[in-house]
Amino acid sequence: MAKKLVKSESDDFAVLAKKQTSGRGRKGRHWLSPKGGLYFTICTDYDPILSIKIGVAIARALEDLDIKSSLKWPNDVLVNDKKICGILTEIFENRALVGIGLNIDSEPIDNSTSIESVTEKTYSPEKIMKSILTNFYGRSSNILKSYRQYSSTIGKDVRVETASGTISGKVKDIDEKGRLVLQDGSKIISGDVIHLRSSN
Repeated sequence: MAKKLVKSESDDFAVLAKKQTSGRGRKGRHWLSPKGGLYFTICTDYDPILSIKIGVAIARALEDLDIKSSLKWPNDVLVNDKKICGILTEIFENRALVGIGLNIDSEPIDNSTSIESVTEKTYSPEKIMKSILTNFYGRSSNILKSYRQYSSTIGKDVRVETASGTISGKVKDIDEKGRLVLQDGSKIISGDVIHLRSSN
């Protein structure tokens, strides 16, 4: 629906789904999206750190509910080391489409959690979406500083599966282009990150 609307809409907009029958994550992976969760797409202008801005907006929205979360580079939001939200950014017709899947009342996959299991309270997906949008559009200062504070990846030993191979090392920082910076100076623009235990 967002791809249809982007051809006629020049302003930013968001599309909300009650559930998805064919949701997908990174690399075309199937994304379970049962009714009761929050599934929406934001159409906006492309920005190299757009996923980072969205991640911070989600973390701040969760913080408004007294939920402490962390951001695992490049696109996962974690609570108590369990996945609560995923982000997928796609470029289409020179605009950026950012898909967000947030668990509200269920945990569709292993090692995931939800807002209601953490807070023991009930929330409407629409209310959470409005809070994320408010944080995304209204609190844009010090994004990289905020991301670094929320990051669960900075300082970790990681293994990153990239399109050109596997890279391992300790994460030093996230740079102004949203790239993962390793201790040896390597910069990674995209990939699947595995946090390693210190014994590894």
